[in-house]
Amino acid sequence: MALGIRSLVTAPAALAVLVVSAFAQDDTDKQIGPCIDAVGTFLTLRKIPVEGQSDFVMRSLISLTNGGHAFLTDSSQGGVLDYQPFSSARGVWRCDDAKDGTVNLSAYMLDFTFPTEREPDALIARLDISAEYVAASGSISGITRIRFVPLDGDPLDTDQMKDPIEYEFTGTKMKMPD
Repeated sequence: MALGIRSLVTAPAALAVLVVSAFAQDDTDKQIGPCIDAVGTFLTLRKIPVEGQSDFVMRSLISLTNGGHAFLTDSSQGGVLDYQPFSSARGVWRCDDAKDGTVNLSAYMLDFTFPTEREPDALIARLDISAEYVAASGSISGITRIRFVPLDGDPLDTDQMKDPIEYEFTGTKMKMPD
C-alpha cells in the first residue's frame, strides 16, 4: 500500500518536471535551431607575440551543446605570468544569426581563479565570446572578452568590473577520425 501512495505522490511531480523540461527545451530549440551546425567541440588557437622569442601559444576546447550549454577548457589554466590559475568555464550560448552555412553566436561563461601568494584573492572570471562558425570549412573565429569580479560580486553586473581583457582566437570543429 505504501508503494501505491508513494507512486501517487511522485507521479505528478515527475510529470511536472517533464513538462517544465519540455518547455525549456522548446525555448532552447528556438534559440539554437538555426545554428545547430555549430553544436560540437572546437580546438582553438591563440598566439601572443613575444619580442625576441617564439609566439606564446595557448589552446582551448570550446564545447557547445544543442541544449544551449557552453564549456571551455584552456591550456593556460595552470596560470601564466600576471594571471592566477583558473578553473574550466561553464555557461550558455545562443544563436545570433545563421545564413548560408555561416553561424554567428555568442557565449557567456564563468570560471573561478585560484589564490596565489602574489594574488591571494580568488575571483570570478566572466568570459563573453562572439564568434563566427563556417560549416563548410569547420572553422571558427572570434573574440573573447574576460572581466573579473570578487567572489562576492555579481558577474552579471559589468559596471562593477574593470575593462575587459580581449583576445582573438581561431579554431576548427573536431570530427571523428576515419
